[in-house]
Amino acid sequence: MEGVGVPFIVFFTIGWIAWVVLSSIRRYKIARLQSDVQLKLLDKIDSSQSVLAYAETEAGRHFLNSLAVEQTERSAPHRSILGGVRAGILLIALGVALVSLQSVVNGDGPQVCRFFGTLAIALGIGFELAALATYFLSHSFGLLKRDERA
Repeated sequence: MEGVGVPFIVFFTIGWIAWVVLSSIRRYKIARLQSDVQLKLLDKIDSSQSVLAYAETEAGRHFLNSLAVEQTERSAPHRSILGGVRAGILLIALGVALVSLQSVVNGDGPQVCRFFGTLAIALGIGFELAALATYFLSHSFGLLKRDERA
């Protein structure tokens, strides 16, 4: 029972690396596809009058809004706050599980479980504090106002 935490940590690390790589590839392909479509559409527009005419249509408004989606996602703090809270809760739960697992494991396992459990709890609390700070700063900057369109 001495090396019980090692396979879990190796499996978790490999899974996390695979998730990061695959999500990065997916985001890159989506961004490249959107860029290609937008460039082809912009190549077909030949004058300022055609731009104005296109912008007045429903498809034109949707196209112009899609160009600004990335900027609005970066400025919206809701996703950042919820991501921090979610990560904090998961890390705290993992830390509590590892600390409680120390009584079951024999050998050097209790020290390893206690170490990684305490580390996970500390990181979880850090994520929660960061999310709380993001909430208060976003509120003080006026970024948390409801969107009237929704």
